[in-house]
Amino acid sequence: MDGLLIDTEPVWRSAGAAVFAGLGITLSERDLLDSTGQPIEELIPVWRRRAPAGGSGLTDDEVADLIVDRVVAHVKAEGEPMPGVTAAIARFERRGLRLAIASSSPRRLIDAVCDRLGLDGIEVRCSAMDEARGKPAPDVYLTAALRLGVAAVGCLALEDSPNGVASARAAGLRCVAVPDPLLAGDPRYRQADLVLRSLADLDDAALGRLGVLS
Repeated sequence: MDGLLIDTEPVWRSAGAAVFAGLGITLSERDLLDSTGQPIEELIPVWRRRAPAGGSGLTDDEVADLIVDRVVAHVKAEGEPMPGVTAAIARFERRGLRLAIASSSPRRLIDAVCDRLGLDGIEVRCSAMDEARGKPAPDVYLTAALRLGVAAVGCLALEDSPNGVASARAAGLRCVAVPDPLLAGDPRYRQADLVLRSLADLDDAALGRLGVLS
């Protein structure tokens, strides 16, 4: 979702950097980029080990809420679909393909994005924060396939992050990657079945090559 349907990856990075700065912790650009696609709840305890003595008194959940609050506020005020998203979803719906969101973001952000972009038709919404393991583990994709009532091998994942591509492939899904420009050199994108510049390039010919269209 983040970085594929809506351009929130830069917002996640700035929100994380700002909240952690308030805790006396400086996150580098590499820290933030390497964590793209991972659930924030898994990152917070790791990053908090760098905190100065004394701590902030905030729990990990409270820190997560501060970060997510900033991202949700941005989505509600300024969120716009990424290039090709509206046309791609319309194409899937015309073809009768069922859709699910399998995101590392919490459910309240998933719902905020769907409301902002008018994606009411996507009823299966899965958060990796409800799983034992977040991306790059396959758990959230396996849950999404289960809730769709389809075998994972019969699903196609659309991903923008290396962690997401690794998650989809570990679950046995075919995968289209639309790389984050700041991460385009990551070798994990090579695991994808197809790499595109944007969802605007995902046409019927591409779907046919992936075996999605009969």
